[in-house]
Order: sequence, then C-alpha cells, then structure tokens
Amino acid sequence: MSGGADLRRVLDRHWAELDLTPLGPGAALRTSPLPVVTEHGPVSAATDGNSLRHLLIPLRGRRRIPTGRIGGTLRVTERALEDDETYGRFADVVCTRRDLDDVFTGLCADVLVALEADGRQPYRTTLAVVNRWRQLFSGVPRTLTEAQEIGLAGELSVLLRLLDKDPGAVRLWTGPEGGRHDFSDGLHTVEVKSTHTTSERRTFDVHGLDQLEVPQDGRLVLAWHRFERTPRGRTVGELAAEAARLCIDESELWLRLARLGYRHGRADDEGALRVSPVEERWYEVDGAFPRLTAASLMEPVPDGLLDVRYTVDLAGVHSPMLDDPAVDAFLDEMGRTS
Repeated sequence: MSGGADLRRVLDRHWAELDLTPLGPGAALRTSPLPVVTEHGPVSAATDGNSLRHLLIPLRGRRRIPTGRIGGTLRVTERALEDDETYGRFADVVCTRRDLDDVFTGLCADVLVALEADGRQPYRTTLAVVNRWRQLFSGVPRTLTEAQEIGLAGELSVLLRLLDKDPGAVRLWTGPEGGRHDFSDGLHTVEVKSTHTTSERRTFDVHGLDQLEVPQDGRLVLAWHRFERTPRGRTVGELAAEAARLCIDESELWLRLARLGYRHGRADDEGALRVSPVEERWYEVDGAFPRLTAASLMEPVPDGLLDVRYTVDLAGVHSPMLDDPAVDAFLDEMGRTS
C-alpha cells in the first residue's frame, strides 16, 4: 500500500503534467489514470480550463450522486466522460479555490489511501473521506489577530518537537479539541504561552482556574516562548506545512488548525506575519509555581462567577526551569500512555 506522502507526489505530478497538456476541442477536462484501481476501474486525476484540480472516482450500475451533494468550495458532482473508445460515469471531486490546492491534495491523497485499502465501494469510501475534510472548505475563516498568530506559532513549535519523536503526535494536540491544556495524553500535559518582543516582561495570561491545574497522578509543564517579528522568520503557514509533512494524519492537523481559526492559504500571502523565536523557557508546574486553582482558594468558587483571568510574571517563579534534556525526556514520555 502506498503512503499518503507518496500519493501526494503522484497527484502533484499528474496535475502538473496535465496543466501542460492542451485541452482538446470540446473537452471539459484533461484526464490521466492514477495507479489506484477500484473494482469499478481506475481513479483518474484531471484538470479543467481554469487549472482547477479534479479527482475522478469511477461509478457503476445505478449509483447516482444527488445534485448538490456537497457544494461550495468543495464539490462532489456526477460527471460523464466520453471519447472515441470509452464512456464512463464518475464522481468528480473538485476544489474551486486554487489557494487551497495543498489542502485539497491532502484530501485526495487520503481518498486514494482509503481506496487502496478497500476499493469495493469507491464512491461510499470517497464520500466518507470528503465528509471528514469538508469543514476545512466551508465558510470563511476569521482573521487571526497578531497575538493569536504568535500563540499559534508557539503551539506549532511544540507540535513540531513532538512530531519529530512521533509522526502520530497530532492526537496529543488537545487544545483545539476543547481540552483543558494545549497538549495532553491524559497524564503528561503541556500548556503553551507565547509573547513577542514588544513586551519587555516575561509574563503570560491564564484563563480559568483549571488551565494550570495538574492532572491527577500526572505532570504539567509550561512552555513559554518569546518571538520577534522579522523578515527572516517563518509564517504560521510555513510551520503548519512542515507539520503536515511530518505527520501521518494530515487531515487531523488541518482540522485542528481550522478550529483555531486558521485555514491554509488565507494567511500565507506576502504580508503574512513572520516571526523567529528569541527565548524559550520550560517549567514544571509544581506546588511552588504561582497559580490559582479551585483547590487553592480558601472558599468555593461562588455561583455566577463565569471566568477568572490573571497574569503570571515569570520573574516571580521559583520553580526550576527544565533544560533541553529534561524537556526531551518529558516529551518522549508523552503519548506512551495514550
């Protein structure tokens, strides 16, 4: 079975070659068969007159695709293709935004992986994968503030360290899924805080009484980053693309990013924020670490109190900083219990 990264390269090569091929008279698509064959025939790559990328899944029998099954940016429609020798019906999967080509390639690679594993019902298998990805193509993503982009750069920096150790580590990025902490395997957790050089102080804000609460019988580590804005830095999009290359489940990465308000292509233009790390500190959140939790309060939290926010100054932290070997050892432990 081919890997997702290999199939991405196959798709990119086919689409690039098709774009160099003249579109025949009266033809809507240029097509090229892919090395993935279902029980209904081979899957094909295609491009149209606007260079939009298509994936064609063969249909057989009475299978019909309801009109408008999936519309908008990501479309799945029925298409009939005919030439002098062949006639075929296909489920045509297409993305109508070129700035999402990379994300669409990831979707199509996922479809091909699934069809290699089971090609007996290719349309049903394709639709299941498309439905998993469609959140990335729906609606208009909100614009991230500079502070949000810097925060996301910090989380992606930690994720990249985890992916270097485990290509499946995207599952540990629990913050976008509504988790209490940014990264967790249940026992080992990491809370990430980031700032930029416009602030001279080493401070960060804490939201809620449980954000610095150590899991029962577990450990909590705080990762604090300071970034500077520089033309030699990296964008969130570049950090995300590196994570996509390292991880084994690209769709889960993009879905988590979408839940944080980022979608590939929208923040990667020439004016995108570029940052470089200038300082990084890791702390074990222990009994000496300054924090507020429900257990640390003298009285129960009153009814009607909806939110608690406070600021921690690392200048007042007496807990020892973790050196790189200690951080690596902690990250090595993450995931072993998940």
